[in-house]
Parts: sequence; structure tokens; C-alpha cells
Amino acid sequence: MSTSKDFRLRARSVMRQRLGALMLTALVFVLVDTLISILTGELTGVAPWNREISRLVNEALSDPAILDTGDPMAVLDNLKLPDAMDYFRGPFAMVLAFLLNLMTVPLSAGYVYHTLSESRHSPTRVSSIFYGFQMVWKTLGLSLLTGLLVFLGLILFIVPGVIFVYRYSMSLYILVDDPSKGIVQCMRESGQLMRGNKWRLFKLELSFIGWMLLSGLIANIIGIAILDLWLMPYMYLARAAFYDELLSGPQPAATPLWP
Repeated sequence: MSTSKDFRLRARSVMRQRLGALMLTALVFVLVDTLISILTGELTGVAPWNREISRLVNEALSDPAILDTGDPMAVLDNLKLPDAMDYFRGPFAMVLAFLLNLMTVPLSAGYVYHTLSESRHSPTRVSSIFYGFQMVWKTLGLSLLTGLLVFLGLILFIVPGVIFVYRYSMSLYILVDDPSKGIVQCMRESGQLMRGNKWRLFKLELSFIGWMLLSGLIANIIGIAILDLWLMPYMYLARAAFYDELLSGPQPAATPLWP
């Protein structure tokens, strides 16, 4: 049985051969995802509201009368937050923003497909990140259903919601691997694959914590998450290797969808 180190080694082996293509695809993915986030923020009014708050805070911090008090709380005491409703763009803009935000789901599915293919030494093009839009309704349905079950697991305390997160963590991989499968089938098969393997995936993801902290530190210093262009494919390739090992192992009996 492979360890987290083994999965990372397999990921780095692929990256040595395809680093340029992998980083380029990660860049396109990040740019598209960022564009969606910016448009969503503008449509909902959240972005201009945040900009106004930043302006007011900066003004307060530059006010000598406030600074002379020596009280950090004086900034908050003298800060008048703008009314969020003044930045509300209307129901049509909210619906448009919601639909736009949903597009990140098939986009993420496309990136899973891309890294899974690369992990199997089947090179793909940058356009592969849009693969998920070929099955947009299934990816959205899968995301909504898994999200609902995780939410119910959290509020009902039948099982910790985090267990459901890992139980259904392979559902998207199963779907992009075989789009003919149904949403519930993918979730059930994920439950089978992850039986006894949740802790292994948790440890694999935890093994990247150092790189994630370093990436965040660099992003705070230079203002750009440049290391993510290397870290993203690294993490996804390791996870793809994990998925492939689960497929090659013995398959346990079917599991119910809930609980």
C-alpha cells in the first residue's frame, strides 16, 4: 500500500516530464476562476462595498486626531460602515452572479480531468479544463447533492460532516473517468473506494501544508500567488495517483448513500 510520499513521488515524476504544460494549464485555470470571482463580486456589489470600506479604513488610519489617541479601537469607533444595500445591484444581477459562480463547478471538473489524464501519461491540451462543460448538469448535480449531504451531516451530527467530505471525495474523479455513470452511482462508488482510505487521503492532503503555507507567505509578500502554478498540479497529480491506486485495489461491497 502506497504512502503519501509515494503519491508525491509519482506526481513529481509526471511534473518533470510535463512541467511547462502543467503550469500553463494551471495559469489558465486560475485566470478563468479569478475572472469569474471578479465578475461575481461586481455583479453582487460585494466588491465595490469592500473597496469603500478599505477607503474609509485608510482615511481613518491617516487621521492624526485618531492616531494621537494611541487607541487601536479608535479607528473602529470612528468608522461608519457603508450600507450594503446601497451597493445592491438588483435581483437580475444577483441571479446572473449566482449562475456565473456555478460555472466554477464544471471548470473544476475539467481540471480534475486534465490532471487525471496527465497522471496516466496521457497528455492533454490546455482546453481540457473546459471538459466539465460537456457534462455540466451532472457536475452541478453532483456538487449540490454532495454539498447537501455534507451539510446535513454537520447539522444533524449523525456523522461528522468531514467524514462525508472524504467519503464522496472521489465522486468527481469517477464521473470524469466515466461520464456515462449517474450522480448517485458515482457517490456510491466513491463510498466504496474510500472505505478504510479516508485517513490515507487526509494524510496525503496534510502533507502539503508546508507548501501551502509557503505559497501563502510568498503571495502576501509579492501580491501574486505565483507558487500556486506549481503547487496546484503537484497536489492534483498526487490525488489522481491516489485515485488510480484505489481503482487497482480490491473493491469492497457496495455502500448506501446515507449515512
